[in-house]
Amino acid sequence: MKKPTIFGKAILSLGILFLSLGTISCKNEPKKEDPKEVAEDENEAKFDTTKEAEKDAEILVDAADFDLEQRELGKLAQSKGVSTAVKDLGKMMEKHHNESFMKLSALAKEKQISIPTAITEDGQKEYDRLNKVDVKNFDKDYLDRVYKEHHDAIGDFTQDAQATNSVEIKAYLESMITTLKNHHEEIEKLQATLVKK
Repeated sequence: MKKPTIFGKAILSLGILFLSLGTISCKNEPKKEDPKEVAEDENEAKFDTTKEAEKDAEILVDAADFDLEQRELGKLAQSKGVSTAVKDLGKMMEKHHNESFMKLSALAKEKQISIPTAITEDGQKEYDRLNKVDVKNFDKDYLDRVYKEHHDAIGDFTQDAQATNSVEIKAYLESMITTLKNHHEEIEKLQATLVKK
């Protein structure tokens, strides 16, 4: 008569052990999803049937990613910049890229395209990297970064404007290319000034 009791206790102990292991494994925090990846996944589900719509969604997601990063880096330049000129450039970047993002958001809503609404993981890494730069090197590092990103974006936006058949997206991209070229020139002038010092 004692055997069933010992056997029952063993089963009960095993059950408690498995339950506690299950509880421990459930405590793993879910990884915060990157806003760009979330938008891309949503668009893939929406536009899986038409390649053209999928390409337009990709174009707007990338443009939003660029605007959000430039806006945040502009804020950083205002607080960490040494020269008044770099602080002023940061202010202009924040303003222009915020305005661009607002236009882009309205266009994306009209096209039923999901775009990131917060800085992405890569953008945050770059922000954190620049934020840790020694103050005396900040102006040069910031200008080098935004120079390269604007140079690349001009090329990307030009290609995207040729690739899309959407009149609205093409018009948005073409107006942005003009703005980006203006930014690029301003950055170049500042870089030349810093080198002379």
